[in-house]
Amino acid sequence: MNKRNSVLPGVWLLFLLAGFPQLSETIYSPALPAIASSLHASSNFVQWTLSIYFVGFALGVFYWGRLSDKKGRRPVMLFGLCLYTLASILCLFSKNIDWLLFSRLLQGFGASAGSVITQTIARESLHDKQRHRFFSMAGFAIAFSIALGPFLGGYITQWFGWQANFLVLVLLGFSLIVMAFSCLPETLDANNHKKQKIIIVFLALLKDKHVLSCAWLVGVVNGLLFCYFAEAPFIFIHMVSLSASQYGLLSIGIAIAAFLGTISSRYLINAMSVSRLIVLGASFMFLGSLLLTCVALIGWVSAAHPLMSVLLIMLPLMIIIYGGFGFVIPMTLSTALQKHQAVLGAAGAWFGLSYYILVALFTWGMGLIQNGTLFPMPIYFLILSASALWVSIRINRGNYIN
Repeated sequence: MNKRNSVLPGVWLLFLLAGFPQLSETIYSPALPAIASSLHASSNFVQWTLSIYFVGFALGVFYWGRLSDKKGRRPVMLFGLCLYTLASILCLFSKNIDWLLFSRLLQGFGASAGSVITQTIARESLHDKQRHRFFSMAGFAIAFSIALGPFLGGYITQWFGWQANFLVLVLLGFSLIVMAFSCLPETLDANNHKKQKIIIVFLALLKDKHVLSCAWLVGVVNGLLFCYFAEAPFIFIHMVSLSASQYGLLSIGIAIAAFLGTISSRYLINAMSVSRLIVLGASFMFLGSLLLTCVALIGWVSAAHPLMSVLLIMLPLMIIIYGGFGFVIPMTLSTALQKHQAVLGAAGAWFGLSYYILVALFTWGMGLIQNGTLFPMPIYFLILSASALWVSIRINRGNYIN
C-alpha cells in the first residue's frame, strides 16, 4: 500500500490541530478592553499580547519543525501540546501585563507545533490536487477557528470574565493531548527523509523566489486578520458601543466569507491555474481594503449609527477574508515547498518562521499606530494588500509554480 495514503491520520484530527492555535489567538479578543482595565495597562500593551504570541509562534515553528525531523512528528506534537497547556494555565493566573506577555509568548511557542507538524504531515502524505484540496479545507478550518474565537470569547467574557477564556484553552489543551496520543500516527519515513544541515536548507529556500513570495502572502493575509482582531474590539466596543458578546457575533461573517471562498477555490481549481487563483484572491483583498478605506473617509462609523457602522466595516472585511483564506492561503501553503519534499521538516521550519515573524511585525505595527480612531486600520490594510497583489502578480508572471 502507498505509504502516503496509509499513514494519513483522520482529517478531522488534522483540522483540529491546525485550527486550535488560531482559536487561542482570537478567543480573548473581545476581552482586550477588559484586560486593559483589569491589569491597569494601556490598549497598546494589551494589543501586543497578540503580537508576542506570534513571536513565540514563529520561534516554535522553527524549533518544532527541525526537531520533528529527528524525533518524529507524533512525539513532537505531543510535547508541544503539553507546553501549550502549561502556558495556558500561566495565562489564566496572570496578575499583571508583564506576566501575561510572557505567558502568551510561551503559549504561542507550544501552539506552533499544531501548525507546522500538521502541515508537514499533509505535505508528506498527499500529492498535488489532493494536497490542494486538503489545504483549501484546512484554510476554511483555520479561518473558522479564528472566527469561532471571538464568538465564544464574547459570551465567555460577558458571563464569566476575561480569565475564563484561558480556562477554556486549558481544557482544550488537555483534550488535544488525549486525542493526539490516541489517534495521531507517525508519518515520518526515515528511509526517504534526507538529512541536511539547517543552514543549507535555509540558503536553498532563500534562492527560491516562490517560497519567499508565499511567505510574504501568508504573512500579509494572517497579518490583516489578526490586526483586525487586535483593533476591532476598540472600534466596535468603544466607538460603536457594542457589548463583548455582540462584537463576538460579528465573527460569523468571517466564517461565512471563509466558507464561500473555500467552496469557490475548490470549484475553480479545475478551471484555473494555482498562480491565477492566488492573483484573484489578492485582488479581492485589495478591493476589500480599498472599500474599508473609503468607509473611514465617509466618517459614518459611530455609536449614532451602530447597524450601518457594523455593515460598513464587516462587508469589506468579508471580501478580504473571502480572497485571503479562500484562495491565497490554501494555494500558497500547498505549493510553497513543492521543490523541497526531501527536507520538509527543516524547510517547513524556516518557512513558518518567516511568515509568522511577518505576522508578529504586522500586528505589532497595528498596536503602534493605534490612536483611538478608525483611520489607522484601513490605511494599514490598503498598504499591505497592495503589496500582496503585487507579489501575486509576480508569481503569476514568473511561473514559479509547476
